[in-house]
Amino acid sequence: MALKTLTRSARTQTYKPVPVTPPPGPVKRFVSAVVPPVIMGLLLIGLYAWVRSQLPPHRLFLMPSAQGLWEQAFSKPEVLQELWERSLVTISIAVCGLAVSIPLGMAIGIVMFRFHVMERAVFPYLVALQSIPILAIIPLIQSALGFGFLPKVLIVALFTFFAVPTTLLLGLKSQDPGILNLFRLQGAGWRKMLWKAGLPSAAPALFAGFRISTSMAIIGAVTSELFFLAGKGGLGQMLINAKTEFKYEQMYAALIASSALSIGIFLIFTWVGNLLFSSWHESASRRG
Repeated sequence: MALKTLTRSARTQTYKPVPVTPPPGPVKRFVSAVVPPVIMGLLLIGLYAWVRSQLPPHRLFLMPSAQGLWEQAFSKPEVLQELWERSLVTISIAVCGLAVSIPLGMAIGIVMFRFHVMERAVFPYLVALQSIPILAIIPLIQSALGFGFLPKVLIVALFTFFAVPTTLLLGLKSQDPGILNLFRLQGAGWRKMLWKAGLPSAAPALFAGFRISTSMAIIGAVTSELFFLAGKGGLGQMLINAKTEFKYEQMYAALIASSALSIGIFLIFTWVGNLLFSSWHESASRRG
């Protein structure tokens, strides 16, 4: 009797196979990627139109209409040429600032990971640097570096620096301990473990920091141009000039151009990250 009971309990139950949900097709992926931002953009345009409708007639020039933007800005070749030239200047400032912040941030992130005492010593100052308003120290930068190209690059570096060491440190700390133990069993040194295991494992988190820093670089470049007007100016200088001359349509055109640059750089880095990590990391996996 006991043997029969044991035999019955040992029997395995059969289940019907559950079909695997097929991955979404290209059309569905395109719709899911495009429709949400389009809807949000329409809502923002509706909000802009509603706020503009509440203004008295003598203040409507502060918020130009779409027709005014087209007639006074985007339909004029000279304005488009100026937007193009000043965008190139803004991009050059942003790239030079990133050329300072990214290597320096990566070096500090690696040092903080390698030496725990350095993390305790440096991290509070990183937080303090991030919390200090950049506008508050611009007079100090002006006194030290003048009004040329270099202080603009420094401001961009300050805007974009914090995300790089923090995301890299987080990625390095999130390594699989089993992989590290395997390297130790093979007698690998710390540098080899960093190059072969640490940096590849931290790459998705670091790339997220790159996306934040590169999109913030345009903001930093435009902000720097609002206070350092010497030399060939970019979109920030165009904003100031258009506001001074009461050409609000051109001022909004410069705002739209700077926003498009930031969004475009963010989307490019997002696409590159998905291309690099979608095959093995869940942070860039394709979702329907």
